[in-house]
Amino acid sequence: MNVVIIGFKSAGKSTVGPHLAEQIGFAFDDLDRRLAERASAELGEVVDFRDAFRRLGEARFRELESGLLREAMTEDSLVLSLGGGAPFDPVVPGLVQEHCVVYIRVREEDLVGRVRAGGWPAYLEKEPDPESALRRLLRERLPRYEEMADVVIDNPDEGHPARSAEVGASQVREWMKNRH
Repeated sequence: MNVVIIGFKSAGKSTVGPHLAEQIGFAFDDLDRRLAERASAELGEVVDFRDAFRRLGEARFRELESGLLREAMTEDSLVLSLGGGAPFDPVVPGLVQEHCVVYIRVREEDLVGRVRAGGWPAYLEKEPDPESALRRLLRERLPRYEEMADVVIDNPDEGHPARSAEVGASQVREWMKNRH
């Protein structure tokens, strides 16, 4: 049994995730980290996941991503954070359906502020108005995140990721108890 964390870019998946893993006694990893590592090996030089997306192209990036997710789901007692777009690969819902899927939810304004502060993602770089494109993408993605989620953890700007994880951990434990 694993826990898979989904949510939009900058929702706090990689921040809340380690706290959640600690709370439930699981290991934590980030699929973007695994992807950057695999892409670096494929490209013959060290790249981060943004460069991997740019250099490999979306099709190869998504292929690597779903393959790495498939591998990770054979592990046990893992909290794995997915990239924001991963749930939209048609194979992903089937790969995670037997595991606890946690959606990290953030208010739109908080999320836009976080993304703006961290820099626009590669898939929005060519947009004439990246903020409007981001808001549109968020509205498009919300139904999938909500549909896939077994547990929802709110992670507002004024909150603390460890507290969000603590609240989420009790929900995850309850979900797991009910699955056995």
